[in-house]
Amino acid sequence: MALYPSERWLDEYAQRLDESRALDDVAAGWGDGFDGDIRLAITDLPLDETPVASLPDRVLDGVPEAVRDELATLSLAEITSVVDENARTGLPDQARRLLTQLEENVIDGTLYAHLSLEDGACTDANVLSAPDEREAGFSLTGSYETWRSIVDGRPALSAMLQGDLAVDGSKTRQLQYFAMFQLLGDIAADVETTHVFSEGSSNPGDVVLDNAVRPTVVLQRFAHRQASWAGRTLNLF
Repeated sequence: MALYPSERWLDEYAQRLDESRALDDVAAGWGDGFDGDIRLAITDLPLDETPVASLPDRVLDGVPEAVRDELATLSLAEITSVVDENARTGLPDQARRLLTQLEENVIDGTLYAHLSLEDGACTDANVLSAPDEREAGFSLTGSYETWRSIVDGRPALSAMLQGDLAVDGSKTRQLQYFAMFQLLGDIAADVETTHVFSEGSSNPGDVVLDNAVRPTVVLQRFAHRQASWAGRTLNLF
């Protein structure tokens, strides 16, 4: 299982996007004549509230017990300033990668990633070191708790309707490819995931809306697929 959020998780997500036949259907024509790249912004990472002791066992596996005990009460916001380069050489690979990501990719509590999407294919995916490192025609912004809920199976449509997930970019394209944005969330939920941060609480109102939108999302995806197939068929004549 890949740690979320991490570069390895993004790599696995990008691979699933690229292999998805459903995405080929609902994203047909995406990026044709416009910038279809998408910036993902995960805000409000709970670095101050997350002690090292609460990290998944796989992150700390191989760390000497004495070192664990010494670092246990430190938060993730503090640990990078305490563990210097010399100390890191003795840490397992998973722990070193986490420290590097915290230092190089988290900006003011936010992690940014970039997806290059074109006509149903994911051609590139990167964790960014600055929000403007890559240009993107669209952006999806939400708190860590919102993204976690989507990765755990919450429909992206529900998060959008609740105002938890903000989509910036052409409104016309958003409406035209609404099923694609939902599918981006569905595919994220298919990645086998271990969360870096402890589980948060869910809002009962969100659960009600989640269940209400699921049939709508399925029907919309079916309609989009049928329209896509019809358009391809007409192009043969």
